[in-house]
Amino acid sequence: MHPRSIEAWRRAEAAARSGAEAARAAYEGVLDQPELVVPARLRLTDLELECGAVRAATAQALAGFRVPESDPMLLLELARRLFGLGEVAAGLQCLRSPAIAAATAPGVHADAGRMLCELSFYDLARERLEQAQRLGLRTPRLAYLGGMARMYCGAIDAAEDAFEACLHLDPDFMPAARLLSTLRRQTPEHNHVDRLRAAQRRLGDAHAFAPLVHYALFKELDDLGDAEAAWVHLARGMATRRAQIGHGEDAERALFAALRRWRGAAAAEAVGEAAGPVPIFVVGMPRSGTTLLERLLAAHPQVADAGELRDFVCQLRWCCDRAGGPHPDAGLMAASEGIDPALLGRRYMEHAAWRADGRACFIDKLPSNFLVTGPIAAALPQARIIHMVRDPMDSCFSNLKALFADAYPHSYSQEEMARHYLRYRGLMAHWERAFPGRILEVRYEALVADPEAEARRVLGFCGLQWTPEVLGDRARKGMVGTASTVQVREPIHGRYLGQWRRYARHLVPLQEALARDIPE
Repeated sequence: MHPRSIEAWRRAEAAARSGAEAARAAYEGVLDQPELVVPARLRLTDLELECGAVRAATAQALAGFRVPESDPMLLLELARRLFGLGEVAAGLQCLRSPAIAAATAPGVHADAGRMLCELSFYDLARERLEQAQRLGLRTPRLAYLGGMARMYCGAIDAAEDAFEACLHLDPDFMPAARLLSTLRRQTPEHNHVDRLRAAQRRLGDAHAFAPLVHYALFKELDDLGDAEAAWVHLARGMATRRAQIGHGEDAERALFAALRRWRGAAAAEAVGEAAGPVPIFVVGMPRSGTTLLERLLAAHPQVADAGELRDFVCQLRWCCDRAGGPHPDAGLMAASEGIDPALLGRRYMEHAAWRADGRACFIDKLPSNFLVTGPIAAALPQARIIHMVRDPMDSCFSNLKALFADAYPHSYSQEEMARHYLRYRGLMAHWERAFPGRILEVRYEALVADPEAEARRVLGFCGLQWTPEVLGDRARKGMVGTASTVQVREPIHGRYLGQWRRYARHLVPLQEALARDIPE
C-alpha cells in the first residue's frame, strides 16, 4: 500500500472513533483512493448493519465487490459480509478469486473452507481445506472441517480418516467424535464406546463438549442394542445441552402468534406467474424424511438440488429493511405485512435461480421454511411447496436424538419438543386453509412403503414427467449437506419406522404432551 494511502487510512480510523456519523464521513472521504475503496466499504457495511439498515449495508458490500481486489484477506472479509447479507453468488465469486487460490498463507484457505462449510458448499470447501493442509497447517479444527466436507460429499472412508486424525491431535475434540459415531452403524467388533466413556470421565458434564459425548454414546449404544444404557446418555445429553442454551418459549409463542396473524392471500392474487426455473420448497420438521424426498427429486434430470437455502428469510429481511439472524421472528413477520410480495419474489429469484444451472426446477429444502410457507406462497405463485409429514412420535423422537448446532432449541426437552410439534402442525393447517391447493402433503410412511407411487404423485404436482431415475442409485449419490447424509445414501427402507417404541417407557412425557391441545 502506498504511504499516502496508509496515512489517509490512519486519519480515517482516528476520525471514526468520534461516533457513527464521523465514521461514515471519514470512510466516505477515502473512497477516491483506489487502494482504500474495499476497506472503506467494509467499514461502511458494518456501520449500516449496526444501525439495522440491511439495504444500505447490502449496497455498501456490493459496491466493494464491484471493485477489483487482489488482497486475499480483504476478499475473505468481503465474502464474509456478502454471505451474511444473503449475496451468496457474489461471496462465492470472492472465494473463487485467483488471489485466494494462489495464496501461500494456509490460514486463507482454512478460512475460505470454513465459510464454504457454513454455507454447505462442501465440495468447494474440500478444495480449500485440502490446500491448507498441503501448505502445512495441522490443527484439530482443520482436520474436523476436512472430515465434515468429505462426509457430506459421500467419501465416508476419507471422512473417518480425517476425524481420527483430528482426535489424534486432540483426543477431547468431541465434535469429531460425535460425527465419527454417525458415519457407520456400530458393531460389537467396531465401535468407540470405551473411548467415548473415557472422554466423558475426563470432561464431565460442565464442559462445553459434554452434550456431544452423550449424544455420541447414545448413538453407538443404540446401534449395539443396549437401549437402557443408551437412554441414560440421551437424557444426560439433552439436559446438558438444554442448560447450555437457556431456551425460553416466549419468543417462539410470539413468532407463531405473529405467523397466524400474517395475511398475504389477497396479495398473492395480484402477483402473476414469473418466468424462469420453478422453485420446489420441501418443508416440514427436521428428520421427517425431507432429505429422502429431496434426493428422489434431485435424481430427476430437470431438477437441480440447491440444498438448504437461507435466501427466502434473508430477502424478507431486505424487503423489510430489518436486520437479524437466519430465522424469522415476530418483529420481522409484523414488519412484513406491508411489503410488496412481488418484490420479495423477484429478490428471491434473483438470488436463488442461478442454482438451477439451466434446469427447469430447483429444490430449496430448508425444513424450517414451514414457518414462512404463507409468504412463500404469496411471493412466488409459481413455486411448488411440498410438506413432508411423519408420525408425531417418530418425528419428535428423531429430533430429540439428533444434536443440532444452533437451531431447534426446543429439541432438548420432551415437553418443549411436543409443544413445538403441535404449533408446527397447527401452523401448517393454517397455511393450507389460507392457500388451498398450493401445498402437497407427503407422508414419510407412504413414501417408504410405496416409493414409486408417491414419487409419481410428487412429480405430477411439480409438473414433471415420470422417470424411473428418481428411484435409482443416482437418487442416493452426490453431496448431501444435512444431518441425514449417511442414512439417505442407504436404499429406501422402513427400519426407522416406529423406532421410538424401543424407548417407549422413557418417552411417556412426550406422548402425553402430544395428546394435548395445540398450544397458542
